[in-house]
Amino acid sequence: MKVLRLKIYQPHAHYRIPFTFVRRHTYPIPPYSTVIGLICNVLGIRNQENEKFKALKEGLSLAIYGKFQTMTREYVWFRNFEVNAHNARFSSPENRSINQVPEHPGGQIPIRIDVLENVNLIIYIHHPDEIFLLELANAFVNSKNRIYPLHLGRAEDWILFEEKLEDSIKIIDIDKSTKRPIYGKFDYYTWIPDPERDNKYLDHSIYDKSFKIFFRKVKGSSHFITSFYIIKNGIRNFKHILVKLFEQGDFPFHFGKPFEFLYDKFTDNKTNKKIYIPLFFCKMLYPGGSIE
Repeated sequence: MKVLRLKIYQPHAHYRIPFTFVRRHTYPIPPYSTVIGLICNVLGIRNQENEKFKALKEGLSLAIYGKFQTMTREYVWFRNFEVNAHNARFSSPENRSINQVPEHPGGQIPIRIDVLENVNLIIYIHHPDEIFLLELANAFVNSKNRIYPLHLGRAEDWILFEEKLEDSIKIIDIDKSTKRPIYGKFDYYTWIPDPERDNKYLDHSIYDKSFKIFFRKVKGSSHFITSFYIIKNGIRNFKHILVKLFEQGDFPFHFGKPFEFLYDKFTDNKTNKKIYIPLFFCKMLYPGGSIE
């Protein structure tokens, strides 16, 4: 099984939890939709009628891992360009000054934003079309077709590849016949898809009985996170997948027979230790429907 592995560093990042406002909370790792957006950006996909997007949505699987050094809280002004908001601040539509000092139009409100610092991500991308996967890898190496600077989260949250490109952007072989027992401490945050709940946007066929038992035992908070979306009436309609957020710590041990997973192995260049990553792939199903 061919898998594209990306090792990404971000000096700072914010992966917004969508229903937070006055204080904007962040997930510790990006949801699936954010990574899909990165893929579309690097491939130059501007709309869902694009042939590359039609190829992308057929069988895309993602596994996302990450950790960060610390979290800070930014205090910023957000602007509201509605007429009523402007008038409340400037008294009239024509006025642009306060205390004889010109200012930007519109109202403003103070917002607190949680920001992760020194973020390290490992993202695994699987697609049944190996030619498409190779094209995607080449697009990351030479992102000449990208639409925007490569980022995850906000537009200012640029991504960097600190290591050599051949190690940071690499297609690896995963032996589907070989699994490894994984238990004990695991230092990464990751999403673990719920294999049992009824979710029509998740392909349940890739999860066996052992994984279902593991999911029941592993600790983590439950989340509905965004995946693909369709556009209706000019508005993005995101579909959600139920997952557990594993927040670092210990994996459960199953007495009698340890839990076994497909895995990736590499050497950490900073510590020179071997790292084993159990691959919790989420195979997403595109929702279909009318595209505008």
